[in-house]
Amino acid sequence: MGAVRLRNLGEAVHLYAPPDSPSSLAVDAGQVVTVAGPMKEIDDAYICGEGDDARAFPKSRWEVDVPRSMKKPVAESVDEKGGEV
Repeated sequence: MGAVRLRNLGEAVHLYAPPDSPSSLAVDAGQVVTVAGPMKEIDDAYICGEGDDARAFPKSRWEVDVPRSMKKPVAESVDEKGGEV
């Protein structure tokens, strides 16, 4: 079972735990949370988890956060004369 990191793009929000758990998580704008389980992407949301544990994260508020160590370096652009663009 994998996990995905999501960044909150909007205002602070509460993520509620499953009904049998009293805990919830306050997520500030810009904060990254790790969500357990597989992720499926649909037109307007990321669906994380499976079955009764699945949760939708609207794309208007959330984006997938790729850790800096996993990002590919961006090649520098050069013009025809060898100078940087």
